[in-house]
Amino acid sequence: MYKIIFNILIIISIASAVNAQNKKTLIRDGNNLYNDSSYNEAEIKYRKALEKDQEYLPTLFNMANSIYKQNRFEEAGAILNTLKYKTSSKDEKAKIYHNLGNNFLKQKKIPEAINAYKESLRNNPKDEDTCYNLAYAQHLLDNQQQEQQE
Repeated sequence: MYKIIFNILIIISIASAVNAQNKKTLIRDGNNLYNDSSYNEAEIKYRKALEKDQEYLPTLFNMANSIYKQNRFEEAGAILNTLKYKTSSKDEKAKIYHNLGNNFLKQKKIPEAINAYKESLRNNPKDEDTCYNLAYAQHLLDNQQQEQQE
């Protein structure tokens, strides 16, 4: 009886290890495809990895980035909006809000982009890229307001 239980436990632990390995392999493959600018294929790998662990934040974040790179801004924005509530890490929140700002900027939603960049900087005040993007978005808003006054 003990041998049967022991064998079952071994099979379960092996299956869990294989599942975790498959998830890691899919994520790594997705990252490689993303780095090669194969965003659609990367998205597919991330989706397959999420089938194994739906709540894994880095995979969701990477998938949102691959969707963004495919110019599917509303879908990427919806994922990023969800992600900002799934972490308490200031670093992760800063990255999520930064990308959300970029997403809004691509959609020409400049006030929303500015708010997202500001929120990113609240979480990581030293991020130079976000500072630059915020200044750029504010410049665009100023130009837009000047054009409306003329």
